[in-house]
Amino acid sequence: MYRTSSIAIMLTFVLGLAGPSRLLAQSLTIYYGNNKTLQDCQVVSVSEFNVSVEYVPFLPGVYTRTNLSLAEITGIREFSRANRYTPCLMVLGSYLGVRFFFKERGSIEEMTLSERFATFLDTPLNFITTISVGGAVGYLTGHYLLGGNHELIALNELSNAEKQSILAAYMDVP
Repeated sequence: MYRTSSIAIMLTFVLGLAGPSRLLAQSLTIYYGNNKTLQDCQVVSVSEFNVSVEYVPFLPGVYTRTNLSLAEITGIREFSRANRYTPCLMVLGSYLGVRFFFKERGSIEEMTLSERFATFLDTPLNFITTISVGGAVGYLTGHYLLGGNHELIALNELSNAEKQSILAAYMDVP
């Protein structure tokens, strides 16, 4: 019982310490124009007026490059590993919650009618509670140890030189 839960905790901890520089921004969502977006893209180059972006439009492994005007870009949002692995850790947390903390009700044949009526919701409520609490712990663990979701960086009121310096920081991300 303790071995399985300690292995899951250690695995989560190791994933969180796998290197914060590699975990932050693997790709970006770029907002430009009139509510247009490019999701899961990487900045290839940034010049004084243009940004060259590489993204996967439909087929995995087929990359498309496009140039965007720096003046049209209104915001960027980082995509981190927490977005990818947090749902898995949430399911793992729910499983561990049910496996180790779910209490089954005693035999119903030994109860009186009033005891049966008073405790008929115990099992479903306990089940829902263990799933919810285990999933919440898994989600929070994944969210905080793996870097979390990064907020939208608004670039509306910035000059082209400031946008260029912000976007240039994302060129070195593997």
